Amino acid sequence: MYDDDSLSRLPCSLLLASLSFIPNDTLRYTAVGLAAGAGVLSAIHLKRPSVQLKNLETTVNETEDLIRAAKEFCSRDVLILAEESVRLLEIKRSVSIIQCRILDSNTLAWKKYRLLWGEVSETAKKVKKTRTTVQLIMEAERQRQFTDDINTTQMVLGRRNPVGSPCGLEHRYSSRELYSV
Repeated sequence: MYDDDSLSRLPCSLLLASLSFIPNDTLRYTAVGLAAGAGVLSAIHLKRPSVQLKNLETTVNETEDLIRAAKEFCSRDVLILAEESVRLLEIKRSVSIIQCRILDSNTLAWKKYRLLWGEVSETAKKVKKTRTTVQLIMEAERQRQFTDDINTTQMVLGRRNPVGSPCGLEHRYSSRELYSV
């Protein structure tokens, strides 16, 4: 019904429509300035390392849950999932170190702020990579199960042509191959 683009334009459209009701140009420009200032302050707040770190912690927890589910679902890939668990523990340690740096300083200088923001961004990339790897493992297992079901059904129907794994899934991934994707 609505696409993301039209929903993102809605606040701007509402703001512009409400500005047309202000009769005085000076008040209109003041309202635009205040709205722009509020937008900039909101954007700065959302980019603060502490806010970004909270979002990162949420993603790390979701990834941890995903790995736990993958260990139950993908019994063949226990070693790769163990490697991903270690990577996630290293990421959690990095998040804790960043949290200590944020707590250690009452006020952040611009340079330190940028360094912390960069560290949070790099850690977020690592979490995304780990999450993608685990999702690929789960999808490979799901496809293998579908292939087994197809082959079993075809055998019941008396067909002799087993279906091969799609995308070469009979090849088991190593973590290096997954990270080179």
